[in-house]
Formats: sequence, C-alpha cells, structure tokens
Amino acid sequence: MGKGFPTAKFFRIINEDTGLCLAAAHGGTTHGAQQAWDRVTGEMGYIPYSHTNDQVLVVSTCKDERGAIWFFDDRKNSYGQEDWHLVNVNRDIRSAFTLHVGPLDGFSQPVELGLEGWGVPGQTQWTAGEGMIWPGGHEDKVVTLLADGNGNHRAVVAARGAPNQNWRFEEVQLSGESVPTRRLGIYEPGSGGDPLKWRAAM
Repeated sequence: MGKGFPTAKFFRIINEDTGLCLAAAHGGTTHGAQQAWDRVTGEMGYIPYSHTNDQVLVVSTCKDERGAIWFFDDRKNSYGQEDWHLVNVNRDIRSAFTLHVGPLDGFSQPVELGLEGWGVPGQTQWTAGEGMIWPGGHEDKVVTLLADGNGNHRAVVAARGAPNQNWRFEEVQLSGESVPTRRLGIYEPGSGGDPLKWRAAM
C-alpha cells in the first residue's frame, strides 16, 4: 500500500457510511462564436466553435463506469519528487484528472473537493489510514461526504469527527489495461492504440 492506497491497482473509492463513490463526470460542452475577417471578401463574420469542458467531481452510486475508477500515483515526477496523486481513469484526449482540494490553511469550514488536470503544479498529495483520506500535512482534515437533507451529497475536506468520513478501496480489473509505471504523454497510445486506455509503459 502506497500512503495507505493500493499500488499498481485500479480501485473505487467507496464511502462506508453511505455506499456512495467518488467519481468523475463529463463537464459538458461550451459553445460560442468567434469574430473573424474573411480575407477573400473582406467581410466580418462569426465562426462557431465548441470545446469540451474539464471533467467534474461527483458523488454517485457505485456503477460499472470508468468515472468511478482511480489509481494512486506514487512515482517520482520529472523533478525527482514523489507524487501522491489520486488519478481518475476516465481521461479525455487532453488530460487525465486528479482529486484536488484548494488551500486549507486558515479555513475552519469544509472546503470543496474537485478535479485538476494531472500534472498541473501544486496538486494535492493524498494519504490514507484507519479508513480515512486526507491531504498531506492536514491529518486533522479528512475527505467527508456532506448531506443536504434531500438525499444529495457533496465531497469536501472537513475536520475529523463528522459523519461519512470512512472510506474503503475496492480493487477493479480493467480488461487489457494496467496502471502506468510512468506518466504517459497525452498523445501516447494506450492499450490497443486507444489513447483513452492505460498501459504500464516503462
């Protein structure tokens, strides 16, 4: 176990109290139009565009979906420092995404969890133990599910002692895929040439 997480394994992160999973979901698509000048006619017009938004963190029932599967990155980065990132397997053609929380120093209220593109500087370093998960240096603040009273939950980092703070890791097999032994470039093909799948590149 690396920092309390399964190493070289894919797994789901399941809340023991609710049975809900942390998962990544499609962030939607942004549509717009950009003003452009036609060099042939000299006319100004608009060219429509769309782009895929970053994935978002959700709390959901545990389903057989890629968005609910993670792996723990405990390898050295290009600067020789160890990474302790929780990486979601549901990447897109631009990036994979990691579990991330913003600054915690000076905050007494819960701080929302989200996703960050894998490799962005300052990503959260995670540790697990005794059924809890916390960001490095903040063992007193752990991953928590907050209920809104209407059956909905959101994932935060909050002070120890609240409900819904116990987690387990359920190992999962992905056919033809394996946890990478180094960080893959976004254009490097995965298993079977599929860039969205994972392989243990050396």
